[in-house]
Amino acid sequence: MENFTLIALAAAIAHGELTAETVADEMLQRCASGRRLNTLIAQDADFVLAAAREADQKRASGAALGPLHGVPVLIKDNIDVLGYATTAGTPGLAGIHPPANAPVVQRLLDAGAIVAGKSNLHELAVGGTSQNDHFGYVLNPWRADVVAGGSSGGSAVAVAARLVPAALGTDTNGSVRGPCAMNGIVGLRPSFGRYPYGGTFPGTPTRDSVGGMTPDIADLALLDAVIAGEPVDEPRAVSLRGLRLGRPGGEYHRVLDRRTERVMEEAVRMLRDAGAEIVAVDLPGMHALATRVAWPLSAYEVVALTPKLLAGRKPAITIEEIVAAIASSAVRERFNPPASDLPKLERAWREALDVHRPRLQAMLAAYFADNRLDALIFPTTPFPALAVPHDVADVMINGEPVKLGFGYLIHNTVYQSASGIPSLTVPAGLTTDGLPVGISFDGPLGSDRRLLAIGAAFERVRGPFPAPPAVPGRSFAAF
Repeated sequence: MENFTLIALAAAIAHGELTAETVADEMLQRCASGRRLNTLIAQDADFVLAAAREADQKRASGAALGPLHGVPVLIKDNIDVLGYATTAGTPGLAGIHPPANAPVVQRLLDAGAIVAGKSNLHELAVGGTSQNDHFGYVLNPWRADVVAGGSSGGSAVAVAARLVPAALGTDTNGSVRGPCAMNGIVGLRPSFGRYPYGGTFPGTPTRDSVGGMTPDIADLALLDAVIAGEPVDEPRAVSLRGLRLGRPGGEYHRVLDRRTERVMEEAVRMLRDAGAEIVAVDLPGMHALATRVAWPLSAYEVVALTPKLLAGRKPAITIEEIVAAIASSAVRERFNPPASDLPKLERAWREALDVHRPRLQAMLAAYFADNRLDALIFPTTPFPALAVPHDVADVMINGEPVKLGFGYLIHNTVYQSASGIPSLTVPAGLTTDGLPVGISFDGPLGSDRRLLAIGAAFERVRGPFPAPPAVPGRSFAAF
């Protein structure tokens, strides 16, 4: 099954060239062959095959088919799916089942998709490596000695390694975009409110969003339309000629690996050669303002909403029980709602929501309007995947140690969730040592479909992007 993509598989099933059961069986075999990558927390083969047979029966009956009919999609294991526990990658939630599907999952099911399983992640989605101390480390399919990125590492690796055609992750500080960039696939963090929210744990509704992950833009555009509840059609094609793309420096490049810089310069050259105008205009003070928005919003909402998110889950569990069972000491420090001062957090949350967030949104809207920009471009992460023992380790950038350098991983991917604007990452190229680098395209609020079209235009000038060494049919021996 050479063309293992959403569009190709959905078309083949709809036309009777493949059965959904055949596709499901292929997916299960691919996941089994790639088990060393540790992308999965749970996968019920009987559940998957039963859903596929039901899809085949529906097609045989002549009923109308959805745009994803019979196609498997992997779900990050902090998103609720009936029939599976939602572990959020932490031992305390193992065996704890949700009362309903998350709204985004329901939209996939309504479109005919099949849940491929639940993917591994950084524990409680609060880390950037997907080195999970309980369910095991997710491995990068490009090289076994570097991290997979996080927190949606299992989803990203499963897509990059072609174990599944598509996956969902969640993104608060870059948890979709970072691992997509480090694994050589595309990923979208949508505009605030574009996708229905709910059924994710832990939850920060003013910042967190589900995001789609696929090998290319065409499949991502299909996934986006389905989840957004919009008509399924390709984004209106755009030409790069005449586009104005803002390229800020300054804070975006505070720490920048030379390997990433070289790939980024080549990507910018391709854009310029294709007729895009690259506009060098900085955004002074933007990152500092985003910090004043992002952290108070998350801190309060996790504390205030976690009890509500646990309501209705069976068997019942308390926050204290979850915290007591956390496997990673670093995660325990970050996620400790019972120790929080809720009134103090609420005051900071209100100031962030009423004062700082509107200022950030106005700053970005003016930046796009005043400079007549179609999109903003920058490296998704300032360095490719690194070999680090854990996500609070110092890292080596350009041969020099950077104190707590892995925190820089999310430096360019926080302000979008603080402001609500959409952000798309696309593979830009490979470093000289064979690791993917992502280029991000950000746009004004509501410009998601145009961003996808711009990303598709970049894909055309870049050319086909290779699959990683660890894919079905190749050797997994190094993993």
